[in-house]
Amino acid sequence: MNKDLNTGDFNPARLAALYYFGDLQYWKLPGIAANALVNGYDGVALRKLAGLNDVVQSDLPLRDIDSAFQEMGVAAPIPKSEAALILATEAVKGAIDGDGNVFDVATHIRIHLCGFENSMPELSRIFALSLEATHAPRYRWNALEEGLRAAMSSFLSGRN
Repeated sequence: MNKDLNTGDFNPARLAALYYFGDLQYWKLPGIAANALVNGYDGVALRKLAGLNDVVQSDLPLRDIDSAFQEMGVAAPIPKSEAALILATEAVKGAIDGDGNVFDVATHIRIHLCGFENSMPELSRIFALSLEATHAPRYRWNALEEGLRAAMSSFLSGRN
């Protein structure tokens, strides 16, 4: 189960990043809105979304979704590129803190968040090292891991 849907870990900014990046399905929005109400957020759009059952995408106008996130304190809508950077920041923090393998996180950034394109300058070093690691011989792994950790630390320092 998604940790953000449980009331104890409810994180509107993360949910918005997931939604605007495209990783949060529309049909989850009524449950998220209900959880937002339980967690002390309130507003017309949140109440409207929370009251929907058996939702189809046409039931959810973008202005209502944007308004619901705004009612949760998020500066919505979030451009997809910024949502990708938010999700990359979260993944990199996890890797640096030992919650993930740096190679796996770098691959996730390169493939999923960047879509195989080195088009985000903030992630270009991580992207390049991830690409290099794809076919690197075993003797290069330690150096690549150090390089990824340094690139990830540099990325984080630029995000603060």
